[in-house]
Amino acid sequence: MINVELFYDDDNVRGFVVKGHAKFAPKGEDLVCASVSALSQTAILGLDAFMTVKPLWKINEDGYLECWLPDIVSPKDMQNAQVIIGTMEIGLKNIEESYEQYLKVGRRRCV
Repeated sequence: MINVELFYDDDNVRGFVVKGHAKFAPKGEDLVCASVSALSQTAILGLDAFMTVKPLWKINEDGYLECWLPDIVSPKDMQNAQVIIGTMEIGLKNIEESYEQYLKVGRRRCV
């Protein structure tokens, strides 16, 4: 199963973590895994393109990706980040509706 956690402070998302493999189909044929990868990696590309201060992120081949907004973000960068990550969340939630046994999307409050 793939688990996606979006981390929020008051009203703003501050980062997200994607872990696991869907195991919906064999490697290279798994449309759930490919969809989650495409959405989450495109979100990082969008953040990189539309923020003046770049997000901090890492990814590995073991089904792990994390992305965090910098501690200090301008209001415009924060607004752009909320739209980009919010759009990712909408897409992931849509996939979760059809493939809930393979994908779980949740929200957590930042500590």
